Amino acid sequence: MAKGSNNRMRWIIAATVIGLVVIVGFGAWQLRAVADSDAGGANASLTQDPNLYRGDIRQAYIVAHDHPELLAQLDCYCGCEQNEGHKNLLDCFRTNHGASCDICTGEAITGGQMLAQGTPIDQIRDALRTRYGHGG
Repeated sequence: MAKGSNNRMRWIIAATVIGLVVIVGFGAWQLRAVADSDAGGANASLTQDPNLYRGDIRQAYIVAHDHPELLAQLDCYCGCEQNEGHKNLLDCFRTNHGASCDICTGEAITGGQMLAQGTPIDQIRDALRTRYGHGG
């Protein structure tokens, strides 16, 4: 093998090793970030912090933060499942989407109020479909 060929192979191996170290390091950093956010509470990483918002929007994020199991079982009727790939109402509150959408905010607040009154989830789902199922 030629000397230039050996040098090139060493550089390729070195670059590969460095790349793997970076990937493993980034993976470890991500795992640590998830563990740190979970240490703040079981729901810490599921939604944005409600304290970023005010009024009804803050209340909607509080419901999402405190009751993610409820919102995960509810459909959103604003069209975000088509436009943003959301699977349920909880997805709207993982980002700031819920803050800019009156339908998402209304659904979360209504759902939270009904849950507090002891309404079963299937009845909450039906009520939201009736009220918001046609875009508002």
